[in-house]
This record gives sequence, structure tokens and C-alpha cells, in this order.
Amino acid sequence: MKSVFKALPDKAYLSGINLPGTHDSCTAYCTMPNMSRCQSMTVKEQLNAGVRLFDIRLGRKSEEFFLVHSLATCFSDAENRNVLYFDEVLDNFKAFLKENPEEILVISVKQDRGIMSRGFFPKFYSKYIKGNESEWYLKNENPTLAECRGKMVLMRRCKVWKGFLRSKEAGLDFSEWKDQDGKKKTKPLPVILNKETVATVQDRYGLPAEMKWKECIYPFFEKSSESIGEKGFAVSFLSTAHRQAGKTIFESAEKVNAEFMKYELKKDAPSGWMLFDFPSEELLDKVRESNFEIYKESLK
Repeated sequence: MKSVFKALPDKAYLSGINLPGTHDSCTAYCTMPNMSRCQSMTVKEQLNAGVRLFDIRLGRKSEEFFLVHSLATCFSDAENRNVLYFDEVLDNFKAFLKENPEEILVISVKQDRGIMSRGFFPKFYSKYIKGNESEWYLKNENPTLAECRGKMVLMRRCKVWKGFLRSKEAGLDFSEWKDQDGKKKTKPLPVILNKETVATVQDRYGLPAEMKWKECIYPFFEKSSESIGEKGFAVSFLSTAHRQAGKTIFESAEKVNAEFMKYELKKDAPSGWMLFDFPSEELLDKVRESNFEIYKESLK
């Protein structure tokens, strides 16, 4: 296991950590792999490699929640025999935190199949959170590391009705997330968590790899530190769904990831949360280790 948080100061805000994450985290084994597979490592392998932000896309049938990437279904084995249910993924998260109580996991939860329902998250809450609230950070506030060590920080991309929110805490509210598809637009968009807290999100997934890096990701990183603070987040997807004819997502990811490896992250300010397709351990180490430079004066 590669520690991301252990040496970092308790008073640092979670938004101020360069957080290594994966896009469509559970797609190592899935149907329609040329169109839908975004990862080569399983969740357990990602945890050991240093991933701390997981993009969880779910479908639901009755009381069962299973991993999907839109129309693609995710599996727990290379032969695609066993559908991957969130229960198994959650067990991996809990086991990791039990063994590494200084670490923190950010879990982004989104309904990614079927009609978007305000009842989806209450069902999820009832099955996976109710009675286990102490295992999660559920406030809609930017926590310090001290407040969420050993916990799963819920990043909720599902809408719920106001009555539910009045009676229960339901995590960082990223539900007002506008789709960022398109072949020309490159600007990030705000996601308002509450009256005081705003996330600047870059998720321009429709751009070709070269354009996405030059006109989208690079400019975002150059300015992202300006968005980060007690009341601000910066979230960047380095993934792209745009594929040239005959090419795979992996080949597009290779181009973006190669540019990222050449890019020098700021040493005096955080750049934000980063979600990758097919990251190497070397790439994840680069994100992880950048924090030790930013916080070198206050490392434990």
C-alpha cells in the first residue's frame, strides 16, 4: 500500500490535497470493452497502487446495486461470469481502511443506468449507510483531514428530495452537475455544493486527446489552485470518450497520460482532484508525492 495521507497535516482541507483518482473505476472487466473499459486494475489493485478517489457508476434492480458504465455491465472476473455488485466493492473499501486508518477514500456515487430517480440514493443510503454512518463522512462541507481519516467521504452525484436532506446528511452534494459533452467547448463548469461552497469541475469528455490536453486540462491545471480553499474544490477528469476510428479508450488515455507525466505540478499550491483512465503506478505516484512537496513544512 502506498500512503497518500499518513504524513499530511490534520489541519489541511481535503480539497487541498492532490487526490489520485480513476474514472469509471470498476470497468477492468466489462461488456463492450472497446467502448466502455477505462481501467486495467481492479478496485483492490487500485487501492494498493494509491488511488483514493473512486468514480462509482451504479445500476439498480430491486434492492441490488451493481456496477455499470452506462449500457455496459461490470464484472468481478476476467471471464465476465460474475456481475460486480457494490457490496463487493464496499467490502474492499472497508477492509482497506481497517488496515490503513490514516487513509481517506472519496467515493463518488452516480446512477448511470435508467431514468435518473430521486429515489435512487435513498435506497442506496438505506442499504449501505444507515446504521454504519460512522464509517462515512456525510456532511456537505469541505472536511479537514482530521475529520475524515479512516472514513469514506461521500461525493454524491445523485439528486434526492428536500425532505430526505432535512432529516439526513447525504455527503458532498455534487448533484447539480451539468453534462460537459461537446466537440468544441473546453471551459470547466461550476458545481454549487451549498451557498458558500463551489467546485470547479472539468469533465469535457467529448474532446479528442490532443485537444483535451492542450485546450482543456493544461489550462485548468494552470489556474486550478485559484479555486481551491476552505470553500472551494477543483476536480479534473483526464479521461476522454472521444475515439478515432479503430482506436480504443486506452490509446486515447495513453496520449493524455503521457502529457501529464511531462507536466510539472505546482510545488507551492494544490492542483486538485484528478481522475484518470488507465493510470500507471508511476503516474499515481506522481500525484501522491506532489503533496509531500506542497506540505513539506508541516509533514508529520
